[in-house]
Amino acid sequence: MLADQQIEAFLTLGYCVTRVSVPEASVDFAIKTVWDLCPSSFHPDNPESWHGEFEDCCKTQSLEDRRGRVKFRKCLRGERWLYDLTAGNGDIVAAVADLIGVPVTPQRVRGLYPVFPTPAVPVEGHCDKHKFQVGVVLYLSSVSRQGGGFTVWPGSHHIMAKHHGTLGGNDRLRSFNRAVAQVEKSIQPIEVIGGPGTVVLWHQRLVHTAGINTRPTVRHATLCDFKNTSYLAAADRKATDIWETWSPRVRELASAPGSRRKRTPETVRFMKARIFQSILCLTSGG
Repeated sequence: MLADQQIEAFLTLGYCVTRVSVPEASVDFAIKTVWDLCPSSFHPDNPESWHGEFEDCCKTQSLEDRRGRVKFRKCLRGERWLYDLTAGNGDIVAAVADLIGVPVTPQRVRGLYPVFPTPAVPVEGHCDKHKFQVGVVLYLSSVSRQGGGFTVWPGSHHIMAKHHGTLGGNDRLRSFNRAVAQVEKSIQPIEVIGGPGTVVLWHQRLVHTAGINTRPTVRHATLCDFKNTSYLAAADRKATDIWETWSPRVRELASAPGSRRKRTPETVRFMKARIFQSILCLTSGG
């Protein structure tokens, strides 16, 4: 169950962080699966072998050109063990339910998203196009700073929601690209760090990206999306309130006296500091 502080962070910043228990055997199998899907020249214990052309579900491209980011999706979507890590994880589903109520059971998860080490470059954010309310990133390995962690621009969901024509559709206004550029210019991104079992819950309209991994290790993670039936019914309508299809608890906190005050720049900075402290606790196991 998410604490009110975590829900308020989600409302204000567009994401929150928690931790769940994941079977060690499932984590080990997921990581082994990544290596099985890598080119035969890639050896887990030899980072110097991690280079060259790489084919995943999206394209064939060098690791350097793809900034280390690899997506294994279609080849894994029927795997029950992968589904159970997120969509079938009771703790994750309970946290999602705190935000949106009873979610529609996902038909599938996104897949495995390793990030290999590459030279440092500035990160660039984006918004996803498909319909969902809450995205989930589950770390399967320890992620330290500049280790390819999920990176967010806190509070950007409030901005980007105004540059879409509907609540959840992919109908970007002509101002969309300028808005993303302004977000990147005006908001300091945060890279979420943490150990295996760290979970990032994030809003569909949040500007985000996979961070650049400069460590001599691979960042391992799996992703899944959640939504409810009310959202699906309203997703193609013009949005008047981005929280209208969320849980009663979320709507209550969003409409509480002083909620607008919570979203001032000063409060965003304060809550970012609190989130960072929470992330440090997750990393240390506290």
